[in-house]
Amino acid sequence: LGQPFFFVLFQILVLLATVYAIGSEIKFGTAEEWLRTARGDIFAAVGGKLLPYTVIFGIMAVAANFVLFSLARIPYQCSLGVLIFTALLFVVSTQAVAVFIFSLFPAMSIIISIVSMVGSLEASLSGVTFPIASMYPVFGYMALLLPVRHFTAASQSMLYGNAGLGYTWKSMAALMLFVLPAIAIMPRLKRTVQSRRYENIE
Repeated sequence: LGQPFFFVLFQILVLLATVYAIGSEIKFGTAEEWLRTARGDIFAAVGGKLLPYTVIFGIMAVAANFVLFSLARIPYQCSLGVLIFTALLFVVSTQAVAVFIFSLFPAMSIIISIVSMVGSLEASLSGVTFPIASMYPVFGYMALLLPVRHFTAASQSMLYGNAGLGYTWKSMAALMLFVLPAIAIMPRLKRTVQSRRYENIE
């Protein structure tokens, strides 16, 4: 359980750091300068803001896999490179979820609580502590809306069943698809920045 538990907790850190990175620009009144630096392109602004965090979290994910499978010698039956690639997809998809949630609730006073709640919900619905098949169907469907469920399904299948891409491609594709809602809602984030309604909210 070491590997899934680490990433269940890791996704909470990714969610919190991502919303704070963007939200601090709005809260402290630097969002207009941030957007102006990106020449008014919200996609470039968000991408440039989050890229260093993506690199940092990616390094942490690679290090975690190295510690778990090389140093701690947890047994696994697949390529370590595939596991690392899946973990990197997980980081990006979790950041995308954070951007989407923040665009809906762009006030720092409440967004930290919201993403903490979502992170805890992801932990409960990941299938690590309780099997999805034994949950009420509605909770099983809810789990499909969360990146950690798809990551857990893919990584566990690869770790202990040596499953290839033919078996895990749906989970991999689902992780990539989380980027689309974040992209679609970014114009709303731009309007939020330009409105300045959420600056200096306690």
